[in-house]
Amino acid sequence: MTRSKVRAILLALAADMPRELRRAVELAYALDPAHAYLRLDRRTDQLAAELSVQQRTARRRIDEAVARLVRAAASETPAEESEAGPAWHVHAMNALMRLDTPTPELYETRDVVAIRPIDRIIVQFSLPRQPGDDAPGHDVLAEVLFGARIRELTRHNAGQVFRLTLALPRTLAPGERHQICVHYRVPEGQAVREHYVFQPLTPCAHCTVRLRFSEDRRPVTAWRLDGVPPRAVDDRVPGPDRLHPDAVGEVTSAFDGLQQGYAYGMAWSFRDGTGS
Repeated sequence: MTRSKVRAILLALAADMPRELRRAVELAYALDPAHAYLRLDRRTDQLAAELSVQQRTARRRIDEAVARLVRAAASETPAEESEAGPAWHVHAMNALMRLDTPTPELYETRDVVAIRPIDRIIVQFSLPRQPGDDAPGHDVLAEVLFGARIRELTRHNAGQVFRLTLALPRTLAPGERHQICVHYRVPEGQAVREHYVFQPLTPCAHCTVRLRFSEDRRPVTAWRLDGVPPRAVDDRVPGPDRLHPDAVGEVTSAFDGLQQGYAYGMAWSFRDGTGS
C-alpha cells in the first residue's frame, strides 16, 4: 500500500477527533510534510509547542489519539464486509422521524467517510416490538432516497433487526465523503416503541434528531437521551432534559462527539400510552 493511501486512511479514521487529537495523529505518524521529522521525539516536541504543554502531556495526547484510532477500527461495516479491515465510518447522522403521518416514517441521512476503497456499505435498523406485541406480522418498508441503491435486505433477531446492503454510485476513495438517505416506513396499524435513538459503532462527530408530531396528537412528555446505555433506553423514566414541541409540532436535539456503544436520541409518551 502506498504512503498516500496509508495517509488517507489515517486521516479518515481521525476525522471525527477533537482538533488537538487530530493534530497529534498528524505529527505522530509524520503526516504533516512541514514537520515530517525522522525522530518521533522531535515531532512530539512540535506538538508540545503547538499546544503550549510539556512534552509528557504531548505524549499523553499522542497515546490517546492512537487509542482512538484503534477504537475507530471497529467500523459500522460488519466484519464479513472486508477482510482488509474497517472500510468506512459515519461522520454525521441526521434523522427525521415523522409521527404526523398515517404510519410512522423515518428518514436517516448518513454522511459517511471511506477508509479504504469501497463500492457498497451495510447499514442496520432495529425495530423492536412493543411489550406484549405478539402479532404475526412485524415489518418495515425501506427505500433509498439518494446516494445508493438497495441490493439486499435481510432480517435478523426474529425479524426485529433489518440489515441493508447498499450499492454506491461509484467506488469511494480513502478519505472521500458521501451522503446517503434511507427512508423507512412502518406498515399501517403496527405499533412502535416510544423512542428513537442512534447507536454509533464508531465515534461520530455529530448527530441531529428531529421528531414531528401531528397538531392533534402531541406527547404528554418528551425527553432527550444523551449517551445512555442501550439497555436504559426502555426504562421509560423521563429524564431531566425535557423537550416541548414548537408551534409546528417539532422537537429537535443535536449531539456532538458521540461515542460508540451508547444511544443518542429522544423518547416520548402519549396520554394513551401508545407509541404511534
